[in-house]
Amino acid sequence: MSLREYLKAAAAVPIVLLAALGSATAAADDPKISIVGGPDFLRDNIRNFIRIGEEPCETPTWRLRTRLRALDNQIERAARAVGYYQVQFTRELSREDDCWQLHIELDAGAPVRLRQVNVVIEGEGETDPRFQALTRSDALAVGSRLDHGEYESFKGRFGAIAAARGYFDAGFIRSQVLVDLETDSAEVELAYNTGQRYRFGEITMEHDILNEGFLFRYLTFEPGDPYDMERLLDLKSRYSGSDYFNYVNVAPRLRDLGDDDVPVDIKLEGRPRHGYSAGIGYGTDTGPRLLFGYENRYVNSRGHKFTSDFRIAEIGGHLSAAYRIPMTRPAHESLNFYTGYQRERVADTRSNLWTVGASYTRVEDGSDWLQTYAINYEQEDYEVGGERRTSKLVIPSFTLSRTKSDESPYPLYGWSLLGRLSGSAESLGSDVTFTQVYGRARYIQKVGTGRILLRAEGAATEVSDFDLLPVSQRFFAGGDASVRGYSFRSLGPSVITPEGEELVVGGSHLWVHSIEYDYRFLPSWAAAIFFDQGNAFEGSSVDLKRGVGVGVRWISPIGPVRVDVARALDDPGGWGLHLSIGPDL
Repeated sequence: MSLREYLKAAAAVPIVLLAALGSATAAADDPKISIVGGPDFLRDNIRNFIRIGEEPCETPTWRLRTRLRALDNQIERAARAVGYYQVQFTRELSREDDCWQLHIELDAGAPVRLRQVNVVIEGEGETDPRFQALTRSDALAVGSRLDHGEYESFKGRFGAIAAARGYFDAGFIRSQVLVDLETDSAEVELAYNTGQRYRFGEITMEHDILNEGFLFRYLTFEPGDPYDMERLLDLKSRYSGSDYFNYVNVAPRLRDLGDDDVPVDIKLEGRPRHGYSAGIGYGTDTGPRLLFGYENRYVNSRGHKFTSDFRIAEIGGHLSAAYRIPMTRPAHESLNFYTGYQRERVADTRSNLWTVGASYTRVEDGSDWLQTYAINYEQEDYEVGGERRTSKLVIPSFTLSRTKSDESPYPLYGWSLLGRLSGSAESLGSDVTFTQVYGRARYIQKVGTGRILLRAEGAATEVSDFDLLPVSQRFFAGGDASVRGYSFRSLGPSVITPEGEELVVGGSHLWVHSIEYDYRFLPSWAAAIFFDQGNAFEGSSVDLKRGVGVGVRWISPIGPVRVDVARALDDPGGWGLHLSIGPDL
């Protein structure tokens, strides 16, 4: 039966592998079956395959002896499944403590090893890299032990690739294992004809909220392109990630295969146009906070979006609005206009910041790096070092970022990188000229039964007159996401007022790094220990402050909720409690 016939019939013919049959678990009162001799995997496979183990303790002896008649054949088949064709064995059935027992003693002999493996690909897929990789695969390596389970698994990869790549008439011309018992060796011969590769055919779309021309801009293929299931999955991911739809289905119409093409059906069901959100939280950096949000998911049929957010916390408030216009590749590029007002009162600084700006974001095809080009106009009334000033800046910037992980709330592997170059110039109408480079890196790696989390953050600013640099462009250290043990933005260069008060004014440079180890002792709980070090500074002289501590994490669906108790090791030393919520990356 060809792969096309298989798909048209929509029937599955499972390949039952001897190595996968049976159950290896026995209750405490079940009959005892002991197997000695041979390697562990051989004994396990025999135990999993023999059927006599299904009989309960009270089974009469006559029925057990009936079962024994088939036992020899079952042992031989289980042994051959993992390459032992000349196994010898003895068996003994007995009763003890009101239950029967079976003892099997094996003489495994030499396993059959692969002497030759021939894999031939014919048809249009002969040069397909995915099939070529199979011809070079070491899954069935010469010299390795013959394992029929691995052999069948390897054969299954041909059909999986054919289905994913559009070779719907594919099938094996020849597939056989030739065993030579005299030399305990085997030859594998596989010849696979892929037939032609089908192409994408007519694309039909069922939708209810947006312009069809706009929706077709998400496509990365068109009729006539070679069929590739990965492109269909990518398209579904793009529609799902757009936030427009409650339901997305992208499916090939395999029952209606043409002579050389595959029709594709797309079904999209829109989300409600308007969305509202509200939340309450607490963080030791911000104190209690309230959040409110509004979203118009599709202002028009071309997919434009409007969002606004209002946040208020103990340290201040923030109000923002943004308008997003999808571009030619709506899943990967957009033009954004935004404005906002932010008021903060933290430690020794005050800031009232008005922002209006525009940005263009894009992700290159075949890349996961997000590029953001932006230009902002910022007016800031601020107080720092006991002095009040007003600043007006025009700030162009470029940001490059990427995050990669196993995408779980508690990732065991992942990393994120972000770099930003920004600045301003008096020639643009700004009050001060500066250039600023900022970078942040995070890394997570499973180690033993726990995880190592590494974090680093750094920045450098070249400025014509630091005193004219507003608070929003200065750097501070200390707090939940910085050097724990020190309060939020309490670290950095300081000045002494005429009254003798020391006020932190921030620095033009920043360096913070951290190492943390956590151990998951319950499914939703983990314990952590950590060491942080860093500070904000001026020039090349830096006094890095250290903090150490322990913490506990509740692994919620949105990421860990962290509670840390930290000790500041340098002046001003002391203990700090830190509470934070959000993803590790």
